Amino acid sequence: MDAHEDYVWPRATSELILLPVTGLECVGERLLAGEGPDVLVYTLDFGGHLRMMKRVQNLLGHYLIHGFRVRPEPNGDLDSEVMVAAFGSKGLRVVKISWGQGRFRELWRSGLWNMSDWIWDARWLEGNIALALGHNSVVLYDPVVGCSLQDVPCTDRCTLSSACLIGDTWKELTVVAGAVSNQLLVWYPAAALKDDKPVAPDRRVSGHVGVIFSMSYLESKGLLATASEDRSVRIWKVGDLRVPGGRVQNIGHCFGHSARVWQVKLLENYLISAGEDCVCLVWSHEGEILQAFRGHQGRGIRALAAHERQAWVITGGDDSGIRLWHLVGRGHPGSGVSSLSFKSRSRPGVLKAVTLAGSWRVLAVTDAGALYLYDLEVKCWEQLLEDKRFQSYCLLEAAPGPEGFGLCALASGEGRVKVVPINTPTAAVDLTLFPGKVHSLSWALRGYEELLLLASGPSGVVACLEISAAPSGKAIFVKERCRYLLPPSKQRWHTCSAFLPPGDFLVCGDRRGSVLLYPSRPDLLKDLGVGGKIGAITSAPGAGSGEGEPPLAEWGPVSTLPSLHGKQGVTSVTCHGGYVYTTGRDGSYYQLFVRGGQLQPVLRQKPCRGMNWVAGVRMVADGSMVILGFHANEFVVWSPRSHEKLHIINCGGGHRSWAFSDTEAAMAFAYLKDGDVMLYRALGGCTRPHVILRESLHGREITCVKRVGTITLRPESGVPSFLQPDHPEPGEPVEPGSEGPGLIDIVITCSEDTTVCVLALPTATGSAHALTAVCNHISSVRAVAVWGVGTPGGPQDPQPGLTAHVVSAGGRAEMHCFTIMVTPDPSPPSRLACHVMHLSSHRLDEYWDRQRHRHRMIKVDPETRYMSLAVCELDRPGLGPLVAAACSDGAVRLFLLQDSGRRLQLLAETFHHKRCVLKVHAFTHEAPSQRRRLFLCSAATDGSLAFWDLTTLLDQGSPALEVAVDPGLPFQLGSPCLTLQAHSCGVNSLHTLPTREGHLVASGSEDGSLHVFVLAVEMPELEEAVGGAELLPQLQVLEEYSVPCAHAAHVTGLKILSPSLMVSASIDQRLTFWRLGHGEPTFMNSTVYHVADVADMDCWPVSPEFGHRCALGGQGLEVYNWYD
Repeated sequence: MDAHEDYVWPRATSELILLPVTGLECVGERLLAGEGPDVLVYTLDFGGHLRMMKRVQNLLGHYLIHGFRVRPEPNGDLDSEVMVAAFGSKGLRVVKISWGQGRFRELWRSGLWNMSDWIWDARWLEGNIALALGHNSVVLYDPVVGCSLQDVPCTDRCTLSSACLIGDTWKELTVVAGAVSNQLLVWYPAAALKDDKPVAPDRRVSGHVGVIFSMSYLESKGLLATASEDRSVRIWKVGDLRVPGGRVQNIGHCFGHSARVWQVKLLENYLISAGEDCVCLVWSHEGEILQAFRGHQGRGIRALAAHERQAWVITGGDDSGIRLWHLVGRGHPGSGVSSLSFKSRSRPGVLKAVTLAGSWRVLAVTDAGALYLYDLEVKCWEQLLEDKRFQSYCLLEAAPGPEGFGLCALASGEGRVKVVPINTPTAAVDLTLFPGKVHSLSWALRGYEELLLLASGPSGVVACLEISAAPSGKAIFVKERCRYLLPPSKQRWHTCSAFLPPGDFLVCGDRRGSVLLYPSRPDLLKDLGVGGKIGAITSAPGAGSGEGEPPLAEWGPVSTLPSLHGKQGVTSVTCHGGYVYTTGRDGSYYQLFVRGGQLQPVLRQKPCRGMNWVAGVRMVADGSMVILGFHANEFVVWSPRSHEKLHIINCGGGHRSWAFSDTEAAMAFAYLKDGDVMLYRALGGCTRPHVILRESLHGREITCVKRVGTITLRPESGVPSFLQPDHPEPGEPVEPGSEGPGLIDIVITCSEDTTVCVLALPTATGSAHALTAVCNHISSVRAVAVWGVGTPGGPQDPQPGLTAHVVSAGGRAEMHCFTIMVTPDPSPPSRLACHVMHLSSHRLDEYWDRQRHRHRMIKVDPETRYMSLAVCELDRPGLGPLVAAACSDGAVRLFLLQDSGRRLQLLAETFHHKRCVLKVHAFTHEAPSQRRRLFLCSAATDGSLAFWDLTTLLDQGSPALEVAVDPGLPFQLGSPCLTLQAHSCGVNSLHTLPTREGHLVASGSEDGSLHVFVLAVEMPELEEAVGGAELLPQLQVLEEYSVPCAHAAHVTGLKILSPSLMVSASIDQRLTFWRLGHGEPTFMNSTVYHVADVADMDCWPVSPEFGHRCALGGQGLEVYNWYD
């Protein structure tokens, strides 16, 4: 359709793009990154820090940037002005920029040149540009005039998968082309006698068994590296390729990637490769792997750059992330694993346990009861003491703190505990606590004020010992403060403990997998009025802190989370930032908090795949968290923020004695293997010396986008931004929204990578910040719904921020409900903090397993997927909202959320559609002097729409809600109020808007068509009711219009903005506005966006000054705005 001149407004403009990074280039101390058609300019300083200078929008039009080529300057000065050629697909543009004195300015820009073929490589030749095109030809282009000077093809006009141009003049220009025949073709365009006359290849090089995706030439050493589909990197000795007839020799065949290799780059001393497995490998020229950089998510690393002088490697991935890594010799590499050579004739016995006192002292105990110390500075073993009472069975634990506070504890199988000062072992204190075996020891430290030692004995009794030092510092005092009693279980001992700030409670984990809360002092129970004395037992002779003292009472927990971590037990407890973090051998870690003396779970998370034994968490200096655990036979330090394994130690597994210590100076991991003590040390602590230039978004496609609300930050809070906008020149207009209070939209995205991400999108800066990610799903997340949006503190005491309830659903018929709370926080770059609390979850197969009569029922297919969600908020007090789900097994299911989302129950279902249901949408009908009614619309793959009256269905005794045939099954929904055949195939988008005539309903289909109609809701008169029957609403279609070819592909996003305006989005990458209200929808205008395979869209008004915003999610995320 042609646009009407009267309706060219609104016009959408792109303000934010988060797409795969497809081009990277280091220019002096700057970095150019290509993201879609945009260019990101970073300033890199010598400390490895980053500052965003500028985002140049839409430099390459509708093409994606694949590379940059900087024109070499005669004096080599690239710090003030540069001429850059950006190319990608079939587009090329040259721009001259100035970035001196920390300020970016664009001096000149050429036109956008559209080539006839794909551009694989570009090279500057004495002011002109040579282009290697997709069917093995070379074009010499004049960037000033914008015309082709020469066009020379090769006689072998095959399709290329990569190309590399070598040489500085046209006469010496050499083309190395990667053909689809898996060969390298070397030819010389200057050999053509006439223009347009083909040139025969000079050499053909074979070796790869897959398509060649990338190549790099190192002139100084005469080496050529190639990366291929066959998952290998090959190194060729080629000499000077500018000289015809040279010999080519394969000198290296490197296998290290587990998938296709996309990029390769040769440096003077290294070879860098990156591929589809999201790993960047650093090789020597002999083919040895020196380093492996992991951290990107998703489908691979697409762009690669290197700064040889700084020894930096920069990678850009499909996850929109950009990372800077340090090569070998820079940063703080680990010293690796070394043996401490314990075995000696002077040290009899077999090692039983090892621990670390800080990061430079190792303690070990043998089955002869001897305790040894190894000092890493002295590098020799020293015997501290020997006690025959601790032979055969002995536990060993060092006190926490920077260097262990110089204390360790030993425990025996006869109930004895010995507390040993490491510097003065003769001052050790012995106690007999139990008549039987001591099962476990753990320390609890509160700052530098209080130190406790907990020892578990028989029958679940835990003795709490208070440790204090004499004023001289040469002696210690040990006093038994109290005793605790663990809940009954088969393996009844505690495994870890920690003080809960400010120190009134102790949080403990036990072997049963439970998390327990105890008072740190028994007299605290009287003040709090919680808990109580379980009972007092008579201690064994000699037990307690002294003879003649009365037996101590055993105190039970004031709060318990039974079997939180399953049957394998809790491995660690850490308190930080007002939360309690627990880990277990069930492969998960929990975030808890204490309210009113009770433990409450907040969120359950899982680390990297395969880490089934999570050993602990550590908080690092930048405020982030790292996870410790065992992945098969390896000890792994994993970062949830960067999604990478920071350290990997092949220790043999966690069943043997091991210890971990982390300080700002170094990280240490000690373990026993083959009768010796093995030690791994890494300088600089847990963190790795790399810089995340830009955070990743999602590793796979975005399936759903949902806006939650808007937060207004006061000016003193600062506008969150990693992209500092340039100050406008005098006379330049100021964008709306860039002044005044900062408006930040909170948006939730779901992805195929099983995560739900909460984003902050400031209106003034055109940036995005990932606040948090929820990783509870076991399969892809396809739908999300939001309700109950408010402010912290509620309507009575509103506080700055935003709260909301969220329901997410997806594959494996899995659904989760959680709350988010976003509040101002000046510490992170986003100036916002997001807290997530998990409330409930539901899976159809687990629901079936809990039924008493499941043998009578057909088990639900575990592969059922939730395709769409809709929240139906009821007006009945005390009754939570309904969640309607469109299911791939042909059902529409209704779930009831109760107790503020803490209970998620399947209420009713219907298989009316008998095929996959793609969309559900809920809307309300309100009319004067009539009851508010709730309707649900569902759409299936056959193009049909069905409307359900939920208000009638939920009425008590309504015949529309049929009781299930078998007990335990959900109710069955009756027939819908109205069915309508809107399309000939699946409906991928659906939306409604109330109007004076009724409700405006619009749908989009897989065939690119739109269907718009007006739905009227009529209530019968009271006289029409027969015999006191219930009055049911009648739905009627008043006007109905179809637009058969609205888009060229699936319509996956649709939003009715007003009775006269509608916007739609499609896989054809067009955002189209339609005029409504005058018969058939009329085309107004269309904008091309850059996100491929758009799966969802959401639009919302921001403010009168800023207009509307629209978020599109697919193979990336793009945000548009327009003004009414």
